[in-house]
Amino acid sequence: MDNEQAIKEAISEMLAMSVQVKKVEDIDNKKIVLFTTGSETGESEFTRGPNHKLKINSAGHGTNLVRYRIMETNRGQYVRFLGKNEDGVSTITVFVEEEKYHLSILPGQYFISYVPLAKTTKISFPSGSVWYDKDNKEIARINISKDYIM
Repeated sequence: MDNEQAIKEAISEMLAMSVQVKKVEDIDNKKIVLFTTGSETGESEFTRGPNHKLKINSAGHGTNLVRYRIMETNRGQYVRFLGKNEDGVSTITVFVEEEKYHLSILPGQYFISYVPLAKTTKISFPSGSVWYDKDNKEIARINISKDYIM
């Protein structure tokens, strides 16, 4: 199931709806898929087993243009952001507990960006994030006080 058509069919079957695959990224033993279904953005995670075959772990979608989480692979944990880049985001500063990480967002309509965590965590989502455009102008803050000085 390593081709895009088989991946699309597995996600469509799990969700019982048609999807359009926009981006795919391999991260260690995982395959992350960014897709759309109608006007919604979705993500799916597959795991590559010892036989090198992919198994679908999860698939979800919603109205948020960007989806993010902390994921576990066979080589460690990563914080990942993926979605539709309508606001011209260029970088995202991400906080995971007391650690700070910087994600680069490549230009384009859709993106998948990730970085390995320095310390393992039990949380499933970043503590907060600050989003910047290509001129390093702040676009948005999520769970970070406006009073917090970067």
